[in-house]
Amino acid sequence: MTVIARFEVIPVRDGSLSDGIAQAIEALEEFDVSYELTATDTVIEADDVDEVFDAVQAAHNAVESDRIITSLEVDDYQNRDQEADDRVESVASVLGREPKRDR
Repeated sequence: MTVIARFEVIPVRDGSLSDGIAQAIEALEEFDVSYELTATDTVIEADDVDEVFDAVQAAHNAVESDRIITSLEVDDYQNRDQEADDRVESVASVLGREPKRDR
């Protein structure tokens, strides 16, 4: 993969946001992307930036709410294949352990 991005789709309303976020995640299934939902955002990977933009737009449009805030950060490394897991593994190798801790 050459494009790694993070995005969040936030339906602005009272109560739980889970239904709206689930709608956004479900929309990603129509695209040739990898994704992982985290507690605060979604990391998405694709072979080209257009696929990322299209998938995030579909995720935004899938949310049923009167107001939706979507933010997107894209890392389009055009001269090298990259995957999000590679970045995590690189930090883990420097730390000598997994970069995670439970309280």
